[in-house]
Amino acid sequence: MGRDAPIPPPPGISESVSVVLRRQIPPRVEAPRSWLGGLPMMPDHIEWPRSISSEYPDRGERPLHFVAQIACADLPAELWGGLGPRQGWLLLFIDPNQGVPEGPDAFRILHVDALGSEREPPADLGPVHDGVYSGFDYDYCRTADEVPRRWRRWPVDLVVVPNEARIEGQRSRVAPENFASILYPGQPVASDRQRPDEPEPFTWRGALQVLDSVARTRAPSVTPPDKLKIPDWLVERLSQPGYVGSILAVIEADDASWTAMSRADLEGPEPEDEATRLRRAQTRRAAENRRARREALAAFLASHPTLESIVDYLHRSERELGEWGTAMRARVAVERSAVLTHDLDSSIPDDAWQALKARLQQDAFRFWRYSSADRDGERGHVAFHEHEISAWSFQRGHIRELVADYYVDEAKRPLIPPAVLSEFEPHWRSLYHNRPHRIGGYHDGLQSDAQIGPTHDLLLLQIATDDAMHWCWGDAGAYYVFIGMDALKEMNFSQATITLECY
Repeated sequence: MGRDAPIPPPPGISESVSVVLRRQIPPRVEAPRSWLGGLPMMPDHIEWPRSISSEYPDRGERPLHFVAQIACADLPAELWGGLGPRQGWLLLFIDPNQGVPEGPDAFRILHVDALGSEREPPADLGPVHDGVYSGFDYDYCRTADEVPRRWRRWPVDLVVVPNEARIEGQRSRVAPENFASILYPGQPVASDRQRPDEPEPFTWRGALQVLDSVARTRAPSVTPPDKLKIPDWLVERLSQPGYVGSILAVIEADDASWTAMSRADLEGPEPEDEATRLRRAQTRRAAENRRARREALAAFLASHPTLESIVDYLHRSERELGEWGTAMRARVAVERSAVLTHDLDSSIPDDAWQALKARLQQDAFRFWRYSSADRDGERGHVAFHEHEISAWSFQRGHIRELVADYYVDEAKRPLIPPAVLSEFEPHWRSLYHNRPHRIGGYHDGLQSDAQIGPTHDLLLLQIATDDAMHWCWGDAGAYYVFIGMDALKEMNFSQATITLECY
């Protein structure tokens, strides 16, 4: 080879295995090995990683959030072509509140030789989700200050799988179809596209979350009469002679036409087959709803037959709605104080919850609003609709999250009703869009493809969107942490890079 010939790069690594982080269902009581969320365990001399966000440098240096701790002794010898640590622990920290978290400020990888005690986070650690970017919400918290500073701790097993990829169309695919069923053989696994129904609260803490979600949601506020703007097109239409009366006439004509078309389902002998009986029952309910709506509109227009009376009503109802919202919040605060007198992590009697729910549903306000409608192909006509909102309308309790919190806590797990548990365990075994958390091997890319064959860039960690962890990275994407083979050989984790891919 000539003196000026380029030096060929060292051969890349062809990985034979990958490691999947399989969630323990249920979590086992054992010495710490590998886990997601919760708190890190690292020696006292290791400082909690901090950084200055490239997106928000004005916020100054801030702690990163702990994501995962992996027992390197449980990694197979052939992973990463034999490179990397096989003792100690790998820890991942990220800044979850960046839109494009791909710089060195967005994450840290630590390798520690030994476990320490659980490390409480620094006092200035921010919320896991500050609400700026997309992600799972925390509407069950009263304020942004009450959003958790850490995720729930969930132990995982390190499962060795073959490092295989296939080509489908123009894309590479790594995880086998229905991968969760392979990871949990013989156990029920739900579809990743279907979440369990929101259960009703079964502890007083669940009731508190419902009340806090009502307090968090923006209820109507009092609008001064001179601040409510009545649009010109509404005034112009309602000023036309006879127009107010025509609003009801249009509804009556539409209902009459609908009744004529539905007559076969409304009249005649009772059908014999079940499907036809069900359709008749649905049609009759629709007819009753139309009748009630028509009668309510007739009463409203009879009470407000002129432009002036309608405008006066709109101003008055806006003010009354705001006053109701203020009073409703005060009543919810009283309910909250009553709930706080109980042990929050104790069962709430069903009759107590049903009574509280009924009070929230009955704390309601009914009002009329206008909208623009088409009439005979002409746009800009007026329609009126009656609305009802209640304190219950604003609840976003997210009891699903409480179920998960109790599940990973051995002492609180018995509080979960068996029927609820049977719905959630198959769901927690599922993989969001069939994408696991992974170490080594090919990555399950959303926007990129795994490069099949030898590589110089090795997958250190793949952390995917995860409903059970309440993780939603960007638009339901995944983090990919890569490291060059030379850096991994030297255990130089400062050379790792991170990428976020989203839909």
